[in-house]
Amino acid sequence: MTSGDAAAAGPGTHRLPRFVFDQFLTGAVSSAGIAFLRKGQYSLRRLKLRVLADAAAELAHRLGPFADVDAAWRVLAEVERSDAAVVEDVLLYPSVGVWLSRALRHVLGGIEDPTPMWSEVGGFHALAAAAAVRGGVPCELAVPVVHGSVALPSVGLFRLSTGFPVGHARLRNTATETVVTAFGSTSPARFEPVKRYSEHRRGHRVRVVFDDLDPYRGFGGPKAADPLDDNEYDQWRKLMGEAWDLLTAHHSRWAEELSATLATVIPLSAEHDVFAASSSAAFGGIAMSPKRSATEFAEALVHEVQHSKVNALLDLVDLHHGDETPRYYAPWRDDPRPVVGMLHGIYAFISVVEFWNAQRGSAPPALARRAHYAFGLRAHQVGQAVRTLLAVEGLTGLGREFVTAVADRLAACGPVELPGELAATVEAITTEHRGRWRVRHVRPEPAVVAELADAWLSAGSAFPVVGPDHVVLAPSSGGSRLGELLKRRAMGTDRLDFGDGPDSALARGDRRGAVEGYAALIRAAPHEEAAWVGLGLALGSTALRRTPEVVRAVHLAATRSGAAPDPVELAAWFDRTAS
Repeated sequence: MTSGDAAAAGPGTHRLPRFVFDQFLTGAVSSAGIAFLRKGQYSLRRLKLRVLADAAAELAHRLGPFADVDAAWRVLAEVERSDAAVVEDVLLYPSVGVWLSRALRHVLGGIEDPTPMWSEVGGFHALAAAAAVRGGVPCELAVPVVHGSVALPSVGLFRLSTGFPVGHARLRNTATETVVTAFGSTSPARFEPVKRYSEHRRGHRVRVVFDDLDPYRGFGGPKAADPLDDNEYDQWRKLMGEAWDLLTAHHSRWAEELSATLATVIPLSAEHDVFAASSSAAFGGIAMSPKRSATEFAEALVHEVQHSKVNALLDLVDLHHGDETPRYYAPWRDDPRPVVGMLHGIYAFISVVEFWNAQRGSAPPALARRAHYAFGLRAHQVGQAVRTLLAVEGLTGLGREFVTAVADRLAACGPVELPGELAATVEAITTEHRGRWRVRHVRPEPAVVAELADAWLSAGSAFPVVGPDHVVLAPSSGGSRLGELLKRRAMGTDRLDFGDGPDSALARGDRRGAVEGYAALIRAAPHEEAAWVGLGLALGSTALRRTPEVVRAVHLAATRSGAAPDPVELAAWFDRTAS
């Protein structure tokens, strides 16, 4: 790095070595391959930091205490001269990537956010101060105060006596101490350090920060620290240690990959509705809620780190050229997805398929059914999505290799053979999810609906609806009660008596009761989406299972003519005459 008006050394040109891409295709990437991806991410962040510095310099009059961006740059340059590894480690800290993306959008005018631009840009100074503290380099910088604290990425948090959401302080670092001056008071900065954890098993070491302090740890805007108490932290460490033992014993290639990639785990509360997540801006960072077992913890680590890999890959190569409109059905999502989202999904979930396929032979009795269920469900989902992607136009040569490799990995797992009634339950779960997606997001052509309604009213014949789907992004309808009940049945949960509704009837295997219940719901509320999907499952109707949106639309059109069809008879008519 250079300071002043001189340009920083460019990040250089990175070309993906073929051996790294070949490792991508087969699954886990070696530590050497991950090192190359990290190098690419580091160069990209340096470039973004230079762009931020240049853009911020043009806005100095709006940045208040952080107008002198070059001061932060000079500190980083000095730390780099004495210990370049410190600068690299701080700049690659996952939350720094989140902050950097937000700060760039702020200065380039692409974000509307309650966080003031001057405070967001001040993260540059916090980044430089973190490097100085870790590198033992003297400095004096303004630093942002966020939710009453001064946070230095990868270092820790210094709490002030105020709870102001934004502000600024002055940090001075010397060879002997770090002091902070804020709101007229100066005191030694006794940072609450980040929670660093290390575990070594069978030749593989994982080093990770349990990040409960950094304002940008949650992949979005700055939020207050939420530190784990001692008991919670002990539980997270226990699960991590047990998961690492499992991974090194049974999944050594994933362990090597995680050892080179994983940087932070962001604990979410038990009430959080996100079980595990990652961000394209936070390479090596994983947010997750508490897991019930080390096996589930290990699965989440393996799954989410794949997204970090794919994000880093997409910064270096193109897998798809073309429209990125969200229009495709991803069996693991309730909303339409673009091609890049589909590519992410198949790559992340094939690792889950392989993980549970291996676990099926060694899982303890309490987890055996879960292992079979997860393997069967994810294998079905990946297979369906791969077929979709192979028909997509615009995949590059590397993109087609990427998708074909996932198909080969799925085939290598062998046939999906599930015990007992589990296969039928998994099929019902996947059919219900696809039907719910279609009835919400796919819009039949009005002329086709009108023609089918006329055919019904005139006792004619239906006809198959062909052609590309017209997909719209409709508002979320929330979770699926039937889907949840079917999942509980798949997991072997006996608590299926949730009243007398048709969802409960179908989950119990009472198809007749379910048909009567769904038909009654539709007669009372013809627009009801979930009832049409449930009716298709209860009847075993081909038309309702494949294109529930068409049957529902024809019912509504015929009803507007004054003759509401019986939903069961309408489904039977489609099944009987559309061929």
